[in-house]
Amino acid sequence: MANQAEGLAPSSEQAPRPRFPGGIPYIVANEGAERFSYYGMRQILYIYLVGLFLRFVSENTLPAEAVSDAKIHATQVTHTFFGAAYMFTLLGATVADRLLGKYRTIFWVSLIYCVGHAVLAVAGRLSVMGDYAGAENLMYVGLGLIAFAAGGIKPCIAANLGDQFEGENKPLLDVVFQIFYYIINFGSFLSTMLTPYLYRKFGPEVAFGVPGVLMFIATAVFWAGRHRFVRRPPAATPILGLLDTFATLALFTPIFVLLWGVNHGWDPLWNIGITVAGLSLGATLARIRYRMEPHASVLSVIAYSVKHRGKGDGDGFFAPARQHFGEAADGAPAVLRIALVFVMITMFWALYDQHASTWVEQARHMNLAVTVPKIFWEVFFLPAVVAAVLYSAVWLMRYVSNRPLPRALNVGFAGALVVWCIGAIVAQATSGDWQVLQLDAAQSSSLNPFFILITIPLFNVFIYRPLQRRGRPLGLLTRMVIGMFLTSISFVAIALIQVYLERNGDGSLHVAWQALPYLLLTSGEVLVSTTGLEFAYSQAPASMKSTILGLFYLTITLGNVFVIFMAPLLKLQFSVFFWAFAGLGAGAALIFWVIASMYKGKTYAT
Repeated sequence: MANQAEGLAPSSEQAPRPRFPGGIPYIVANEGAERFSYYGMRQILYIYLVGLFLRFVSENTLPAEAVSDAKIHATQVTHTFFGAAYMFTLLGATVADRLLGKYRTIFWVSLIYCVGHAVLAVAGRLSVMGDYAGAENLMYVGLGLIAFAAGGIKPCIAANLGDQFEGENKPLLDVVFQIFYYIINFGSFLSTMLTPYLYRKFGPEVAFGVPGVLMFIATAVFWAGRHRFVRRPPAATPILGLLDTFATLALFTPIFVLLWGVNHGWDPLWNIGITVAGLSLGATLARIRYRMEPHASVLSVIAYSVKHRGKGDGDGFFAPARQHFGEAADGAPAVLRIALVFVMITMFWALYDQHASTWVEQARHMNLAVTVPKIFWEVFFLPAVVAAVLYSAVWLMRYVSNRPLPRALNVGFAGALVVWCIGAIVAQATSGDWQVLQLDAAQSSSLNPFFILITIPLFNVFIYRPLQRRGRPLGLLTRMVIGMFLTSISFVAIALIQVYLERNGDGSLHVAWQALPYLLLTSGEVLVSTTGLEFAYSQAPASMKSTILGLFYLTITLGNVFVIFMAPLLKLQFSVFFWAFAGLGAGAALIFWVIASMYKGKTYAT
């Protein structure tokens, strides 16, 4: 009251600036470190697995068939890991929403995450010691733990971020999600540049260990913010939450069997038996759970409509369910309509995720040497990049902590970089020395997050907004159709590069040629992935938005499963493999175009 008397309180004409909630710095720092750990480990996974399966013997000294088999196996294991990480997102969402709550789910699976990284580091050490069988077994254990943990975190972290905003600070929600997306790609870019270098310089134990250290830091930061978070309790009692969790896990049995079968051989009777048993258990648990608390889930609405078909007052298959459940029954047909649209998106992910496997393999056979100005590189570029990264991290954390750095300090830092740059240019011109750097094949994938940071603002400024102003906005489904065609064209470009390499030999093309397919692929990602989530959220009722998010992530799993099935084509030629996926991607885009033109949905409030 004293402040008001002294005239220090803000007037009604100038409301106080909204402040970020106290937990935001901890969430942002946690996400940046976690994404660094995930993408850093993932970036060297394929190359390490090829080496491990070949017992780190030079490919030139081994039979071609043995090398081909190792690359096929490495591709299958890599995409099994990618698929499993996204498969577990639906389970993680169920555990968070129905059993433990978001904070406890994120924290406990983060500890599992750390253990997984530690196991990978030990596996790397065993491979250096020559215990290849032990390294391979531990590799599978570590990948399983990380896939489970990453899947548990992914659906929770963004929702936990949104939970922090209430009342007057809600206008900052859009800003913080932009920051969140930026820190994800920032962490990804740094890790894809650094981890392959660590692998080449210090070996697999360090290259897998450093991401583990970052994951431990991410967990510690998240724990440090425990008293500052807004925590929303789970929506069910412990018993109902356990039933939801185990029912979800059991219903995943067909995918578990599929992933196991393609990597360890098929036994039809055994696989069919496990699949039937798992689905039966899941259906039974879901039925028990429904009897304890009836609710309008997708399964319960469909089951009720089947059981009471023809008995509703209205027309249509879901009429009985609408009469019984009310408006909540509209969620099931909405989910089924969106699922039909999602079917073809699986092919997009089958193409997209290969930038961390088959595209890296192509880069291994390209010219990876880069000539740079020696003085400028050593005196300015490398130190300036480190300084800029550290400064931007401090700036971002101060900003979301409601204590932004002074403008004068920002201007001074930028000015110092400019002066430093000019001095380095003068020194370089005086000396004239140049040096050759040898890149790592896996570092080529850093083009993906780099182009993401560029294409998103460019699309908004030069495409979306101009079309919006002209009254011809680019619809969500139209964006996705264009994105799928661009992704297919990226594989045409990568196939042409591969054809040239096969005709002219290794090193006949520079790795810089991959920039064009990466630009096409990243543009496709922006148009399909981010737009797909927006489409799903707008077309799903509020009660079904989590389910739709789970279905979207499931398309990533199925896309990677498709790559696993197609991997034996690598026994022919990589160019044949790339042409096959270019054709499959184009076909999926055409079918998606037809589905999109026929789609009639309903937009729901977010």
